[in-house]
Amino acid sequence: VIADLAKWAREMLIGPALPFNKHADFEDGVLESTDFVADAEIFLETLPGCHRGLIERNRADEKKKHVYPDPGSKMRVREEVLRNRCVTMVQHFASKKGITDEVLKKKAADEFYAFYRVTIMERRPSSYNSYSGVMACMGDMKFLKQSEDIVLFGLGLTTEPPEELTFLKRAPPPLHTMAVFSLAMSLSFWALPSLSSIDEHATVDTFTTSIFNEGPFSFSPMALGVIRLFFAIICVVTTIAKIRNGSEIKIVKLHGSKLRGGYVQMKGWRTQGFYTSWAWNLLGISFFLGGTIAMLVGCERKDILDEYPWILRSALISFEIAAPSALLTSFIVTYALWPQAYKDGGASGTRNFKGWVGLLQHNANSAMVLLEVTLLGGLPVMLSHAAFAPLFAGLYQMFLWIVANYWAPSHGPVYPYFFMDTTLGARTTYFMLALLAVIGFFFVLF
Repeated sequence: VIADLAKWAREMLIGPALPFNKHADFEDGVLESTDFVADAEIFLETLPGCHRGLIERNRADEKKKHVYPDPGSKMRVREEVLRNRCVTMVQHFASKKGITDEVLKKKAADEFYAFYRVTIMERRPSSYNSYSGVMACMGDMKFLKQSEDIVLFGLGLTTEPPEELTFLKRAPPPLHTMAVFSLAMSLSFWALPSLSSIDEHATVDTFTTSIFNEGPFSFSPMALGVIRLFFAIICVVTTIAKIRNGSEIKIVKLHGSKLRGGYVQMKGWRTQGFYTSWAWNLLGISFFLGGTIAMLVGCERKDILDEYPWILRSALISFEIAAPSALLTSFIVTYALWPQAYKDGGASGTRNFKGWVGLLQHNANSAMVLLEVTLLGGLPVMLSHAAFAPLFAGLYQMFLWIVANYWAPSHGPVYPYFFMDTTLGARTTYFMLALLAVIGFFFVLF
């Protein structure tokens, strides 16, 4: 409980409760804040071992039962409390503007409430789904301006619907992007190697021969198998942790983008929808297959590989895709995603890259690949097989175009990478060409 509460408090103090974090005696300020203390107790209600008696005690308290939310609700503030605040603010605004029409006031209050709700639950970090978050939004000038526009429109004082009420429902790729994509994929299919070319390099010796014949880095087939399977286990454990923990992504927008900004929660299998996850999982498959091959030879079961040659072929092809993809991922995160996230949100904007899962998937991936090609077995990446990597990237691009509208329907289209944003006009195509060039460069580098 202490560990979970400390993690929660840390997120609050770099988020909606940041003003407390600016004082040396922030503990006193936190304990004197009714909202913060209520948020802490509401959070504790969700922890196993705490929630039963705590919920019963809190709901028996007259001061709390009308403020604390339903324990089963995803919203961590009571809906009636937030709605009443919105109604009060609209009533105050309407009286100043001389609006007496109750229908218009109800419309404005409903639209304001819907905007407020989606802001604290989807567009801000999860720590804003709290009473402290509700108050922090009121100190944000951008939020206040957006709220004013929504209320003015709801009261009939403006005829132009605000941007927040007219967000895109779909964001298909531009025609020129589709044309270039089709051309690139057609060329890649045309350049696919023959089965004999794959079999020429997908041999038992390829996966069981150590780079060095003697010295500390001279490995037997069994040792190569153990190391590769250990790498595969790291990949599996990391993927399971990511699925269980979920992730929260901040939509980084470039100038001219028509997409909605904010935060989107990715939980369960949705966490595997990132290119990073695709490349990471493929790397795990590659190491598993490569390790299995070496272990089979070490156990004198080469006959299995003779009977099932697809194991060797799959191991080679998966590595030829995963290796340049790993370096591409590390390169993009280091020189594109991290700088843009820091520029957009400061140190807190890069927090998703700092966790152990992010560090492994964005850095250890390249380290494992480089260890394989420089110290272990030196698995080849053949230039004649260069079509595999862009086809893999193209498959992901098609996947993203399909699911972008379904990540978070209430939020609108979601592209987790700003350079894959389909609303940027010609830049969408330029970015795609640049990515193909970068992945081609890393393929040639091997």
